[in-house]
Amino acid sequence: MATTEQPTAASGGSTPLDLRHPGHVRWDELAVPPGWEPIAALAREIVERMDTLVPHVASRVEAEVHGYTQGVVPRADLEASARSNMVAMLIGLAERRDPTEEELGILRRLGARRAEQRLPIDAVVAGFHVGFRELWHALIEHVPADEPETASQLLTAATTVWRWVLDVTDAIASTYAVTVRALDARVVGARQRFVELLISGDLDSAEAATLGATLGFDPVDDFRATVIRGATDELHAIELQRELELLTGRYAVAARGLLVVVISQGAAADEVVTTCRRLEPDAALATGRDRRGLRGARASLADAEQTLRVTAERDHATFDDAWLWATLAEANERLADLLAPGVEAASDHPHLAATVQAFADGGFSVTEAARRLQLHANSVSYRLERWQELTGWDPRRFDGLVRSLAAIEATD
Repeated sequence: MATTEQPTAASGGSTPLDLRHPGHVRWDELAVPPGWEPIAALAREIVERMDTLVPHVASRVEAEVHGYTQGVVPRADLEASARSNMVAMLIGLAERRDPTEEELGILRRLGARRAEQRLPIDAVVAGFHVGFRELWHALIEHVPADEPETASQLLTAATTVWRWVLDVTDAIASTYAVTVRALDARVVGARQRFVELLISGDLDSAEAATLGATLGFDPVDDFRATVIRGATDELHAIELQRELELLTGRYAVAARGLLVVVISQGAAADEVVTTCRRLEPDAALATGRDRRGLRGARASLADAEQTLRVTAERDHATFDDAWLWATLAEANERLADLLAPGVEAASDHPHLAATVQAFADGGFSVTEAARRLQLHANSVSYRLERWQELTGWDPRRFDGLVRSLAAIEATD
């Protein structure tokens, strides 16, 4: 009887190549040790009952192991792997031996397959344990009642079964870990490339849309960018990505020079900031506006980077609140000559700059500015006049006040 079992029509398709037991072995050709024939016969009987046992095992796995209840692994895939694993173990049991390298190779490929399906490793291992448990129960149930010597031999066979469980678990886990690292590296590269395209690439190219879709983004939905100064390590980006993925929404975190960039969609802005702040309490954070589509993502990233220029360490600012100063900061070089008188006055006379700021913050009221500064109103009026003498700008007029505030903001 051939040992390679294929799924029935009920299992939903043919067995994936990487799940098939190697070769076609006939039971009469197995290397059964002398005196071990009753166990080999029992193993063969269980193989003949696979069409009943496999669906039962798959149902138990789906019922007991959380990862499988999420539908990550298709039922046909689960049944195929259960069939292959149990047939392989039964052949090993019949020959009273450990798994061969070829059999472990199939299991390693299965470990990689489950990693690609993003099934947690604890769920993968638990699924195997459930399958082997049910197989052991089936063996016990089918020991003939009038063959006590077979029951005794089966107890001895527990050692072989246990070695299979250990070897199989080790083979799957080792390949799973390698595959996960490779997949993570690939995804990190995709996030990095996606951010690079947002900054300087062709957003009308197929690559941009494909990368976005691969990362889970809807290319026509709203995007929001957050930029962090103070988390400059690729490891910080990976750790932040993992934390953000616990929240609602979709995220791409990438290191970019001295900054870490977070592109988000469908995310709560306050949760993103809270998570970033928890991991990087001393960092400066800036958030762009929600903007639609890939070009909107690029614009939101520009918002955030401009805002970060006027954001103090350990602070968080949004483009919505800081748009004027963020925009002016972007044009600092062109405005340097224009703002020079105010920058010089603010640097040499910070008390005058503080008075102009208090006047603006106090609703352009000398009285309110005096209250905020704990000065007499006449002192505030004198300082405003002195500021005008030094700069040529009257802070009581709109143009003069805007120039004054822009210069004060530009002062180091």
